Amino acid sequence: MINNLLNKTVAILGLGKTGMAVARELKIRGVHVIGWDDKEELRREAAKLNVSIQDLKTVDFSTVELLIISPGIPHTYPAPHPVAKLAKEHNVRIISDIELFVSSYKDAKYIGITGTNGKSTTTALIYHILKENGIPCAIGGNFGIPVFDLPVLGSDGYYVFEMSSYQIELSPSIDFDISVLLNITPDHLSRHNGMDGYIAVKKQIFTRKSGKNAVNVVAVDDNHTKKIFNELCNEQPKSKNIPVSSSKKVDGGYYVSSNGILIDNTKGEKKEIFDLKTLTNLRGKHNWQNIVAVFAAVKKTGLPTTKIINAIKSFKTLEHRIEDVGTFAGIQFIDDSKATNAESVKYAIDSMKDIYWIIGGRQKEGGIDLLKPQLGDGNIKRTFVIGECEKNFYAVTKNVIPSYKCHKLDKAVYKAFKLALKDLKKGKVEKPIILLSPATASFDQYKSFEERGDHFKALFKEIKEKYAKKLG
Repeated sequence: MINNLLNKTVAILGLGKTGMAVARELKIRGVHVIGWDDKEELRREAAKLNVSIQDLKTVDFSTVELLIISPGIPHTYPAPHPVAKLAKEHNVRIISDIELFVSSYKDAKYIGITGTNGKSTTTALIYHILKENGIPCAIGGNFGIPVFDLPVLGSDGYYVFEMSSYQIELSPSIDFDISVLLNITPDHLSRHNGMDGYIAVKKQIFTRKSGKNAVNVVAVDDNHTKKIFNELCNEQPKSKNIPVSSSKKVDGGYYVSSNGILIDNTKGEKKEIFDLKTLTNLRGKHNWQNIVAVFAAVKKTGLPTTKIINAIKSFKTLEHRIEDVGTFAGIQFIDDSKATNAESVKYAIDSMKDIYWIIGGRQKEGGIDLLKPQLGDGNIKRTFVIGECEKNFYAVTKNVIPSYKCHKLDKAVYKAFKLALKDLKKGKVEKPIILLSPATASFDQYKSFEERGDHFKALFKEIKEKYAKKLG
């Protein structure tokens, strides 16, 4: 596609990392680029690239070939951005940077991963396995690396893209060689006009338009993904659809037994592959789904089982996802800032005990109702609530376990540390864990979940320095 844009005009709405990467590439290719961002500093940076800075709401879109929009900007629901509305009125295509990239670099192979939870870990693990085995590869998409900042790969290379629902709906013709769907639980519902719309967007990752010999990997552990898998089997040859499960036997695919053994049942032989309980880097049953999906996907690249397993063993967990920050005074600090919804938090809580749980931020659909069973199971000792949803979350937790309104993260971390230390000395807990696992978006007090997690880590270091001499 990009080769057909010479001397034409492309509009870019949103000039952050992604928008700037697209602008640089287009300018190199001789494309006239007009762009806008509400932040003045970003507009100044784009102007240095000779991007024509114009308020796109005032642009004549009859002269525009494409609109590339930041995925976070709505173009349909709950209401289209005025620029998106203007583009549609002039029949201008609205796409993502990923759509432009894939349609422009067709030689390489593409692996796309989506799901409500676990997609970052799954994406990173696939990339790690390929890289460890000397296969040319690059990682990007929702993972945080703009695709136009990635190296150009040849026909022996793999691009591994984490795909959010926002990116999928803005990439209607992407044709992945291997598509992976992990799970679907309610999230971003207002953006997709409800649950049905959200499910439909997730299924779009399996869209095939080129007729290439593609493969679908679907974790059939929830009713939504199971239904999608059955639909795919009716639409495409069953041999192209590989079921995987973290908890139940599947025919023609891979699953994890109740005692944690990865099973290859692609040929109905129930061949034992690996004991996932021996992994110290990917602990917790929530990672079983990620691993079994990764194994199924990477097997389709031709790598032998032994090399895949060895690479899994050497994988390091993602930053801000159940990340061990460190232990001080017998208290472990774990950064799970990436857990921005209740389903993701559930995985963390189920894999730990003696938890001093920090929650809160900007509330999402459903709040923490899903976690009510965990509140009373004894694993969580105390809860510290912060952010916009402080009042709502406190109302849910206060009658079940000791809970504290803290509003700010620093107050929550310090209070959690002091109470954990007190409980430890009294013998009420053995190995207390201060867990930041918010179940919310971060945008009430932070720019991103990364910034929230970084603040948590800084507070850990601060506590160590402050109490080192006092506690000996």
